[in-house]
Amino acid sequence: MLNPRQTLFQKILVDNAIASQIDYNRVKGSLRLKVIIIIVSLLLTSLFFVIQLDQKAYNIPDYRMVAGSTWEDEPLIAEFSYPIFKEATKYSEERRLAAEEALPVFVIDEASALSNRTALTAILDILEDMLTQTVEKLPSPISEKSLRPLLDLPQKQREIQFKVIKQTLEKYLSEAYDNGFVNIALDRIVKSEIMVRVDKNQFIILNKVNLLDRSAFINNAESIINKTIQSPYRPLAMEIVNRLNVPNLVFHSDLTDQAIEQAMNSVPRTIGFVRAGEAIIHNKEKLSELNIAKIKSYQSSRFMTDEDGYGLLYYIGNFGHASMILSILIIYLLILRKKVITDNVELSILMGSMVFISLLSWLSIEIISDLPLQYLIFIPAISMLIAIVFDSRTAFVSTVTMSLLMAGIRGNDYITATQMIFVGMLASYTVRDIQNRTQMYQSIFFIFMGFFISILVFSAESNTDNIDLLKSMSMALICSIMSPIITFGLLFIIERLPNISTDLQIKEYDDPDHPLLKKLTDISPGTYQHTMAVAMLAERCAREIGANHLLTKVGTYYHDLGKMEKPEYFTENQIGIENKHEQISPKKSAQIIIDHVAAGIELARQYKLPQRIIDFIPMHHGTTLVKHFYAQALEMNPDKEINESDFRYPGPKPRTKETAILMICDSAEAISRIESKSLEEIETIIERNIQDRILDGQFDECNITISDLNKIKTVIAKSLIGMGHKRVSYKEIPKK
Repeated sequence: MLNPRQTLFQKILVDNAIASQIDYNRVKGSLRLKVIIIIVSLLLTSLFFVIQLDQKAYNIPDYRMVAGSTWEDEPLIAEFSYPIFKEATKYSEERRLAAEEALPVFVIDEASALSNRTALTAILDILEDMLTQTVEKLPSPISEKSLRPLLDLPQKQREIQFKVIKQTLEKYLSEAYDNGFVNIALDRIVKSEIMVRVDKNQFIILNKVNLLDRSAFINNAESIINKTIQSPYRPLAMEIVNRLNVPNLVFHSDLTDQAIEQAMNSVPRTIGFVRAGEAIIHNKEKLSELNIAKIKSYQSSRFMTDEDGYGLLYYIGNFGHASMILSILIIYLLILRKKVITDNVELSILMGSMVFISLLSWLSIEIISDLPLQYLIFIPAISMLIAIVFDSRTAFVSTVTMSLLMAGIRGNDYITATQMIFVGMLASYTVRDIQNRTQMYQSIFFIFMGFFISILVFSAESNTDNIDLLKSMSMALICSIMSPIITFGLLFIIERLPNISTDLQIKEYDDPDHPLLKKLTDISPGTYQHTMAVAMLAERCAREIGANHLLTKVGTYYHDLGKMEKPEYFTENQIGIENKHEQISPKKSAQIIIDHVAAGIELARQYKLPQRIIDFIPMHHGTTLVKHFYAQALEMNPDKEINESDFRYPGPKPRTKETAILMICDSAEAISRIESKSLEEIETIIERNIQDRILDGQFDECNITISDLNKIKTVIAKSLIGMGHKRVSYKEIPKK
């Protein structure tokens, strides 16, 4: 008899195995959370339409205007007088150049200079006293070694040499201070001149070539001393010079910063003026750089003066703008991808992608640069990611949505939007049937070719010069190289999310040598053979109805793992042994059969199988009835009420076409082991099984159609005819 404790343990396993899945289903299906995700995404994307860190009027872009193209609108007449602002990048560049031209500012340290001159006079006076009268002890500033050669001279010659030393040092210190003796190293001064403040509002300019720093002060002094003073007396002169190494010009960082700021502010923002009533541009007129500046300045001036135009209605309009674009994706999900819209985790991935692209689009106009930063909006990377995680159709719709969001945020950037749709389509197509992760890097070529063609087309249309063309191509190449890397990194993160797995991850489990399948072969060989046969049927059916055939096949491989817990209780493993169910009650038999679901889930989680594979374990039985033992219980207890729920699997029901296919094929595979029947008979049996499942409500939670079910029936019937055909009985050769 079966140990009752074991049955209780199995019951606990069922509860624990399903509890976490129920909690996840509650979160991913929460309507409140779904509404929050969509509203937050709308608010964030619409925020990027209106927020502008740089409020300068001349920094408002309009990407419809390209030099060389034709103005197709009505003639534009100025309604008011306004200044013509410089392009933001040009103005920033001029300010940068002005800042670079600003000179470093120094101040005169009068106190240090005076102190140094006084020190020189004091030292020379002491020396003069020593040379004219006998002094036994030398003063502290001078060493006896340096002074001795001068003391040994006769009085007359001593006075002559001292006079040369005195004149040389006084003249050198005076010239050094007049030319400028700075307190920082000369190699730190990058300009050819410096500015020196001589009074509160008075400055003079000094040439760098005449300046001295501490090192140059000593070196120049040594050179002059070597030319004017005889060798024995040079050490004395150099010792005095070393005591005079005090600069008179001190670098002033605050004044330098003020000079830089003043130089930048002196750059004019405007290049001209348009009077009210003046024609800004005429219809069919070619756009020039000046015309574009006039038009943008007109828009900017209107922005500054029209306060009412940017009130509440302005923000409502931008929210509506973002909502209309995002609704393209949301409506698509509601009609054609209900599974995604019902799963809050998957919905968050898509909405997060929209917000991420909106952020990059906003940054591309907020960062002032003469490079075409629009090519660093990595829409191709996100297109590939969505194609891998979801499917190529969802990737295409998402690409269109992201491109339109980008165009709206960047000020009607039709050209870049068209380029991104074209390139994103190519990128998602290259990973449509991806088999391994390294295949993503093949996309580099196709992404760049998409950019190459689109850039050439629009450049030819607008007569873009070669330098701008080269910049665009360079940024497009960077995007092409970075996109697969970004996709790979984001994919790594997404695959670590609970209940999220891609076909790439599923492919890694399509391996007959997987430890679990090897274990299944050793412990339950009959179950393994059953699994392989069902996997073949299920894969064919999935291909026929356009379901995910890889997921269907791999999910089928692992759907009966729980039978390894008690393999001898399952018919396919009862080879040469008695049927153990004959020794226990129908209820306990049903419980053992049902418990293999929870045991399979626990085993799959121990081996860290993806949730998409684990889903096949409970869903391939759904909440079906273990009919054999339920019928047996009714026969054995005709006067007793039997609780049907004791004989039903805990579920959940199939929620995808793939798990529904497995449910049908799992029961249909048994037909191949019964007496051979015709195609019509097999189809009748399969149709009866399918009808039973429909009437039992097993397919109520998945999107499988009657047309799909008819195709599945036909595929299974034809496959089973081939699997169950009779072999010809060949005659033996008669013996002579």
